[in-house]
Amino acid sequence: NLNLSKSNINRLVYPTGLVSEAQANAILAELDKAGGTVGAGQVTEIIKRHGVQTDRVKKIVILPADKPGKQITVILLTNPAEETQAREIAVSDSGLVSPKPVPKPIKK
Repeated sequence: NLNLSKSNINRLVYPTGLVSEAQANAILAELDKAGGTVGAGQVTEIIKRHGVQTDRVKKIVILPADKPGKQITVILLTNPAEETQAREIAVSDSGLVSPKPVPKPIKK
């Protein structure tokens, strides 16, 4: 089972037993600070700092944003055979950053 967590700049796809929700949020916050240009080595260091067992990660895939407003996707795989499924999860979520909703004025 793979999970998808999102921030405004990045998405993280990972196996359920590898990363907790708290770890995913911390990893995404650090990826956001990096400004959207990270390599597999940097991702390895970031996940290690947040307690992820890096020896279980067999492959890291980084999918760049292909258009403005789209998020960068980082995929952590413990089983490289799940890459297709992970990419499908990433693609099925459009990843478009939507603006915050503006509250409607109350009519009197």
